[in-house]
Amino acid sequence: MRQLKRSVVAVLSTAALGAAGLAATAVPANAAQNPAGSTSATQALTELNFQYASRSYQSPNPQSPSMGMVYPGRRYVYCYTMGPSVTYMGKTSSTWFLIDDDSGNKHVWVNKVYLDPDSWNVPVPKC
Repeated sequence: MRQLKRSVVAVLSTAALGAAGLAATAVPANAAQNPAGSTSATQALTELNFQYASRSYQSPNPQSPSMGMVYPGRRYVYCYTMGPSVTYMGKTSSTWFLIDDDSGNKHVWVNKVYLDPDSWNVPVPKC
């Protein structure tokens, strides 16, 4: 009888510890991944319309390695940061958006000058 009690206690303890470990490492399915790698359930994506095709970059700097392409159309961006200015089609901006590009790269950067004029004033959270 004593052996049976020990077995039950051991099984229940293992199950409780396992569940606690899973709960501690679980991430909500709707949590967005931020550039630092941690998650934030409150970080929302912002939809912007890109008017022109652009290269995406490894960091918010056109001198950093080019990663892929962002083509015209509606895209979700995570956040923005400031970096070197870029001028294109008469517009200049030092605002860079963190985005997943159309080449399959996650968390790459594209400059604001490629946006449709209607998206220039859409609020985006700072990274």
